[in-house]
Amino acid sequence: MTAATRTVTPNTNVLFSRALRNSEQVIIPVNDSARSVDLELPAFYCVHSLSGTTGDFLDLAQRLESTVRFHGIQAPPKQMENATFGATIQSIADYYTDALVKFQPNGPFMLGGYCVGAVIALAIAKNLRASGREVGPLIVIDGVPENTGAVLGRWTPRYLLELVRNLSRWTIHSDLMRSRSFQSLKWSISNNAYAIRRGVLGLKRGEKLGGGYSAEGIMDVSRYPPAQKSFINRLFASLFTYAPKEYSGDVVVYEAKVTPLLYVPQIGRRWSEFAPQSKIVPIIGTHISMMHEPYVDALALDLRQRIAEFSSINPK
Repeated sequence: MTAATRTVTPNTNVLFSRALRNSEQVIIPVNDSARSVDLELPAFYCVHSLSGTTGDFLDLAQRLESTVRFHGIQAPPKQMENATFGATIQSIADYYTDALVKFQPNGPFMLGGYCVGAVIALAIAKNLRASGREVGPLIVIDGVPENTGAVLGRWTPRYLLELVRNLSRWTIHSDLMRSRSFQSLKWSISNNAYAIRRGVLGLKRGEKLGGGYSAEGIMDVSRYPPAQKSFINRLFASLFTYAPKEYSGDVVVYEAKVTPLLYVPQIGRRWSEFAPQSKIVPIIGTHISMMHEPYVDALALDLRQRIAEFSSINPK
């Protein structure tokens, strides 16, 4: 997740959660191609965002219809009730790795993740590679581990220049400018004031005064049932204890070019620090809007090409 990013989860995520509340299914089809029996099409597996559900992927999966079998990796609603599920990035990645191997016992994997899902996908990819499985370029959609250290200082000339550049993009492409609603205006003002206050106190994003971390400051969790709220906060806290080691595989990082007013895009820079084979692809839009019209088209076009390229080199 990006610093001080508001992860607004579409209502589809809530519907997914309610419909599957007693489900233990991890891998679910997101487009019609994934539901078909046409195994000639390449498969892509994408790990959920902080909500644990896969509604974020609907627009992207639709645009890959008939060319890619798009499977979402979700946190099983039944498992969300388990107080230890999602407590560490590695443990949830181990759980998903087992599910993936059972779902696809043979052949190479094309794997990715959005938001915190990108970090989980990294740990899954390491698991698969360690067991001898072929893994294509890891697809990172605007997410990064917290403990990389590869960030620009807030008062460096380069950071200040990036702030100015982001301001011009923000005035055109921010979620506030697109929706022009009272609710988005209220959030924008409170979110930036919140970020300033925490910065003055020397707190990290999501860090609580009394210690620990909470997702409530960066997203609205009021719409979720209690078990899911607890899962979201566990998973969010686990980001701050996960320390990535060097990853030698190929990585494609789709980075939102528009960030909140007080922050600059640094996701690509941080991935390059521990994954030297990273290729950074800027996508116009915010962390939220890059997954929806009109910005998702650019993401889908590039991703389709990456998957086709890998599939032609590594047929099943």
